[in-house]
Amino acid sequence: MSKKQGWPHGALAAVAVLTLVVSWGCDRAAEPKAPAVETADPARILRLMSDTLAHAHQLTFRATRQLDAALVAGGVVAESAEIEVSISRPQMVRARMVSGAGVRRFYADGRRVSLLDEGMKLYATVPLAGTIDDMVNALDERYGFTPPLADFVVNDPYQKFSTQIHSTLHKGKEAVNGVECDRLMLTGEIADADVWISIADHLPRRFVATFKDREGSPQVKVDFSDWNLAATLEEPTFLFDPPAGAEKIVMAEIEDVKASAAKDGKP
Repeated sequence: MSKKQGWPHGALAAVAVLTLVVSWGCDRAAEPKAPAVETADPARILRLMSDTLAHAHQLTFRATRQLDAALVAGGVVAESAEIEVSISRPQMVRARMVSGAGVRRFYADGRRVSLLDEGMKLYATVPLAGTIDDMVNALDERYGFTPPLADFVVNDPYQKFSTQIHSTLHKGKEAVNGVECDRLMLTGEIADADVWISIADHLPRRFVATFKDREGSPQVKVDFSDWNLAATLEEPTFLFDPPAGAEKIVMAEIEDVKASAAKDGKP
């Protein structure tokens, strides 16, 4: 989850609970012990999901993302977007997002990152080498944003989640779009989230984050679909080629934005 959609660092605290039911008598033969009852371990379920994603060398998926108005630039109208993501580990990502604001594309090929707004015909490209995790961290630190659904895209999703979560809780089993899932609640300092993970294939099917630090507790909701963990993706898939007529613009770094605001006397 991006900085706009995520939680600050915290420690993952998840405990497996084992309940033993024992019967005994007085001055008589002991009765057989009842079978041990093991409750679902939320940390293990989250680890299985993360490992399943991490071990897929090339994968694709689709997602429908809904943002409450308070989480959208301008804060007036809620946004619904259809997102397509392609990943080739350890360093390449491509995403396409279609919303009311138009079509936007994101490319990371291990050497540079490029963004394109198709409707406005504007693009920006910056050198940024390294793995997907390196790229996500650098974008967050330097430019104040991350790619769509970054928490599920990185090479080590468990590490990404564990640094943001204070505690986890198994809330039972529920079906999402016909898929039986374990529902986990993840608590953080600024936001809490629920994630529904398929029991059959350990893939995320729904994710809902609620921001506790915003008025009205706005939410982001993501429904995942069309997972393909055996995709065949060639390198050109992730290489950005500016379309004819598109104008290149500068991707402003956080420090530049702060300096400009200070110069203009803005807080």
